[in-house]
Amino acid sequence: MQALNDLPSATRKRLVQLEELLKSWSGEKITSAKICELTGWKDSLVRHDLWLIKNTARGWKNGYNTATLLQTIRNALHGEVQNEKQNVCIAGLGRLGAALLDDGLFSGSQFVIKAGFDSNVNRVEILRSTFPLYPASDMNWVIKQEKITLAILAVADKDAQTMCDRLVKAGITGIVNMTRMVLSVPEGIKIENLSVLNALKMIT
Repeated sequence: MQALNDLPSATRKRLVQLEELLKSWSGEKITSAKICELTGWKDSLVRHDLWLIKNTARGWKNGYNTATLLQTIRNALHGEVQNEKQNVCIAGLGRLGAALLDDGLFSGSQFVIKAGFDSNVNRVEILRSTFPLYPASDMNWVIKQEKITLAILAVADKDAQTMCDRLVKAGITGIVNMTRMVLSVPEGIKIENLSVLNALKMIT
């Protein structure tokens, strides 16, 4: 089975989506045909992705065992850390970042929001959250103290690279980039771009 880092980015994204689909699938089995119908993917893509994670069972007519396939995908995506909690912070508490302050969005997942940061001290004091909010100047020590490894970047585009640099310097190893900027990061730092505007452009 290929390690997560060895899987192509497009395959990882499809497997994450398939993991969520299988979690809500009530049937004991699911066929490749049904996966294609629900996702819009081609059968060749489904078979290729499952081949990469060494799932060799045929699923077009007889179907895959849902529980077994789900566990295979989880092992490929998360490995030994699949049941471990991973600490996350939000960098940028404007309209977009503030919308993420409801940690119920992450309920049931392995991700725990430990802190929020913003350069505007007044915003930090006014906003309410179930987890602590800090001025960006506290980022370095808070990230280290709370053992935070992942960040959601939701600052203004013009501030994106500067904030990204600060996150990396503080010890962050993975960033979900919700800005429109293309970020420059050192080798080994993972970036997932999640701009709503860019996503809309992709479907028009």
